[in-house]
Amino acid sequence: MAKTKTQKKNKISDYNVGTIIVDIVMLFLGLIFFIGTLAGKGDDIAAGFVRIVGGVLVIVGIFELINFLRIKDKTIFDWIVLIIGGAIAVTGAIFLINPAPIIAIFNFVFGIIVSVYAIVIIVASVGTLRPAGAKYWWFSLLFGIIALGMGIFIVFFNGASKALTIIIGITLVIGSIGGIANAILASQAKKEFKANSKILEDATFTVESTTTSSGDGKKSAGNSEDDSVDF
Repeated sequence: MAKTKTQKKNKISDYNVGTIIVDIVMLFLGLIFFIGTLAGKGDDIAAGFVRIVGGVLVIVGIFELINFLRIKDKTIFDWIVLIIGGAIAVTGAIFLINPAPIIAIFNFVFGIIVSVYAIVIIVASVGTLRPAGAKYWWFSLLFGIIALGMGIFIVFFNGASKALTIIIGITLVIGSIGGIANAILASQAKKEFKANSKILEDATFTVESTTTSSGDGKKSAGNSEDDSVDF
């Protein structure tokens, strides 16, 4: 029994509820794609997103360069990381300067991102929330499966860019709902675990107190008998 409770606690602790921030960002991004495309800004949004990704990649590359320069005793591994960081920075610069080629394969890139995001939701639902005893774990699982299916659809999508950005927006909203549900269910499961642990601790304390009191009573009775014999 105690082992099962410990396993549940570990399962809940392994799931970082702080990932809800990522889910909220995904939700807003999905709404921007959906609403912006309906407002006729789909191409601008796609180009802007590619440039944002490019900026992030450049920052990552620069960070790796700074980190490399701070290392005194450099190893082969450090040089490999530097080369990878440089490649990331160059890729980011290309994204910033000319996002058009990336937009041409936007469905493939974004479809992969959405699919990975959906798989994380599914794994968290089945591998973390369900063993932890979270209620309605299947709710986030359902949204994760839907998001995964739509992510795969986006990868092979070969239609108009406007339709693509709308589908991407809807998919991100669906996936973010599943992720937010995961975070909420994990938080509730953690609270329930703490409440049940408190009840168990109180019950154990009561039993131990009763046992201790009974033992002291028997010990006192034994001492009285010994005294009477000595008399």
